[in-house]
Amino acid sequence: MSRIGRALGVLVALAGVVGPAGAARAAGAACAVEYKVSPYTGGFTAAITVFNTGDVEIRGWTFRFPLESTATVAEFYNANLVSPSTVVVTTAKDWNSLVKPLTNISLGFRAIGTPGAGPAWFTVNDLPCSRVG
Repeated sequence: MSRIGRALGVLVALAGVVGPAGAARAAGAACAVEYKVSPYTGGFTAAITVFNTGDVEIRGWTFRFPLESTATVAEFYNANLVSPSTVVVTTAKDWNSLVKPLTNISLGFRAIGTPGAGPAWFTVNDLPCSRVG
C-alpha cells in the first residue's frame, strides 16, 4: 500500500474516534436524559438535561428524539434546531459543544401541539441515552 493510502486509512479510522459523532461512540461513552414537560397555552414546553455519564468528552454533538406527530417545535433553547418535527434534530452551539465526563447541558423548547407520552428514545451523536427522572 502506498504512503498516501496508509495515511488516508489512518485518517478515516481516526475520524470515527475523534470526530463529532465518534467522540460519543468511543469506549466509555454514555449519556442519560431528563425530560420534563409543562403545559403551555396552545402547546407545551420541555426542559431537557443531557448528562454525560461516561468517562470520555463529547465534542460537538447532535441530539435527536422523536416528537408526537401532533406537535412541532417553535423555539429551541441552547441548541441549533435542524428539524422541528417527527424526529427533532439539534446541534451544539459553539459555547456548549464540549460536554466533559460527569457534567451536563441544559436544553429546552417550546412546542405547538400536544406532548403525548414523551419521546420514546434520545440519542447524542447516535449513542442511545438512558432516561432519568
